[in-house]
Amino acid sequence: MRLVAPSALFVVMLFAFWQPAAAPGHPEPSTTIFDSNPSHPWNRLYAALLIREDRHGTEFGADALDPLLWPESEHLLTGPSHEHALRVLDEFLQTHAENLIHDPVKHALLQRDLWSVFDWSIQQSPTRDRPEYRKEKAELQARLAEVLRRLALTPEEVTSLPDNYAQAVASGAFAKEYDPANPGRPFLPPDLFDPRGPWVCIQPSPELDSGVAKMHIFNFSGRSGFLVFVRLPAGRKATMDYFQSLWNFPEPWVHGPSIAADQSLENPNLPSFPAGTEVALVRRMTLFDNQGSLATSSLTESVQMRVYHAVTTAQERDFTGGMASVIKNSGQDFFEFKLSRPLLFTGKNGGLRAVNPDDREYSTFQSKGGDPFEATSGSAGLVDKPFPELQSCVWCHSGGGVHSLNSRSSLLKPNRLQQEPQNVDYGPIFWSDSAAISWKGNRYDWGLLNGFWKAAAAR
Repeated sequence: MRLVAPSALFVVMLFAFWQPAAAPGHPEPSTTIFDSNPSHPWNRLYAALLIREDRHGTEFGADALDPLLWPESEHLLTGPSHEHALRVLDEFLQTHAENLIHDPVKHALLQRDLWSVFDWSIQQSPTRDRPEYRKEKAELQARLAEVLRRLALTPEEVTSLPDNYAQAVASGAFAKEYDPANPGRPFLPPDLFDPRGPWVCIQPSPELDSGVAKMHIFNFSGRSGFLVFVRLPAGRKATMDYFQSLWNFPEPWVHGPSIAADQSLENPNLPSFPAGTEVALVRRMTLFDNQGSLATSSLTESVQMRVYHAVTTAQERDFTGGMASVIKNSGQDFFEFKLSRPLLFTGKNGGLRAVNPDDREYSTFQSKGGDPFEATSGSAGLVDKPFPELQSCVWCHSGGGVHSLNSRSSLLKPNRLQQEPQNVDYGPIFWSDSAAISWKGNRYDWGLLNGFWKAAAAR
């Protein structure tokens, strides 16, 4: 996938003299994420596809973990944004700009970002009376597919990517454990991934291919693997004993409400864990190599931590008292770490940043509505305001104790009993990674991406 030396020299010379033309009458968004020069093709491509502007010209998404694109977004499919995206993609392809940067970490990050746009273009669903944009989607997808093919790393390069979680812990930038006297202080436990340590990773049953954190895998279409860890205050044995008590519970499932009597729900009387229990959700990057094979990576994209300073009787999804009341009643303290490209590329804190209580974002997780940057229902421009990031977890984890652990269904019969692995290399983390890759491998969007590659090879 590499050009011979004369061709590579030509690409470098071409970039040195070429200056991109801005969209007439309006400066295009810019960034210096991949290179100090905002006109670098990698920066221009990232800005064209990932950065959004509100009606005041304020830019968003410059280092967002996921693209600010919603199921009903028309951005990149119509008007100047579509034309600009195609033009920048064509320039990237025609100049073989993939050869301008050789850092495997940067290749991996640009691949994940463009892959998410490709998948979104397939999932995008127009509102009533709006065009389906079939032609525009095909134009965008064909170009993205070829750029993605060129960016792909070798299997050896994927394997050699850094363990940025370990780097973050080693940096000393974060506390190593929860401090009840300072409950707002972010912490990253150094023994989180220790296969015999106090944190137990919930293992999905091999019969299922959707993993433990199903909604997270679905929402990101399998481009990330998710691991759920639980730590009871008394340590690993106490955690495993608690898992066994859930599996042995005589009636783990009950009938749903009258409107859904043919469905079953987890029994509300399941035994809960004690106060002081901690839960972690780790999101890790999935990539594909230059052989077209899906592969897990050692790059951590985010870590969400929940500490139960109290086990309450709060009901799930009861928001009648307002968000502050819901958080208080849940008995939980929330923490989150997110991947930052500039930090990762400069080797700082393992590329992870702690989300502050005042940080706000536009969330696309489990979103079913329109695009807040686009006019809807006669409005002109941005209609929603960014939401506090640390409050987003409580929307799905509002219950008290075990009722906020949405992975509890994986701990109940008829799932397999959680047991210590005989071989730690094939323990819960291995099975969770395998589940995510297996699920993605059967997706239509993955098949379509492969279809573009095969069609290109046949020409």
